[in-house]
Amino acid sequence: MDEKLLLSFESLEETHWWFVVRRGIVLDAIARPAPRPVQSILDVGCGTGGTMRVLRTRFPNAEIKGIEPIEAAARIAAGRGCDVTSGTFEHLPVEGESLDIVMALDVLEHLADDGRGLAEAFRALRPGGRLIVTVPALPRQWSVHDELNGHFRRYTRAGLVGAARAAGFRVERATYFNTLLLPLALLERAALRWFKLPSSPAVSLPPRPLNASLRGVFGLERLILARKDLPVGLSLLLIASRPAQPVV
Repeated sequence: MDEKLLLSFESLEETHWWFVVRRGIVLDAIARPAPRPVQSILDVGCGTGGTMRVLRTRFPNAEIKGIEPIEAAARIAAGRGCDVTSGTFEHLPVEGESLDIVMALDVLEHLADDGRGLAEAFRALRPGGRLIVTVPALPRQWSVHDELNGHFRRYTRAGLVGAARAAGFRVERATYFNTLLLPLALLERAALRWFKLPSSPAVSLPPRPLNASLRGVFGLERLILARKDLPVGLSLLLIASRPAQPVV
């Protein structure tokens, strides 16, 4: 990811509708019943540490660590009190079978070889440990925005599930999200194509009323996802576990 873009997230993570609701969806996923209490969480591609700060509040007794390849972002996260180490998804600087949760929020699509990252997550997790991943979905919605953000792919549900299973994971859940705002997003992307408007990777905070409205609509999906999966959306959430025995 572009360094300047990543660093801009520091001022947005607390209030921007996308970051706030996605974080809530992920926290709900972590809170799912697990075989053992969560004692260690690794946030891969933690950026400037916005999610880690919330995790420390929600899981005060757990060891929360982050991995971030962009040094400037890692320094900001460390300055915010986060325990961050320089590293990459493909080469996690952690011992094998040492973690309860590995999470990677919109990181996997930045890897040329996503299987390598998934294999590293599998190695790092204890048996019964869980992988929580979010990625952009719908390959047909590939745009200049993806190219500017350094994406290698957008995922289908089947493709993401297949990649996780190939790495040895047992998939517990794979659902689309960012569904309710999908028509608006499709209209925006169509307008960019039709009118040949320039696209930018930059993310900015919308005016307060608009931000609150988008946050409210997107936030409804947390209630829906508590009951069922969503059939389509601009993003995917995967929850998978490392089984005690190899998956046959």
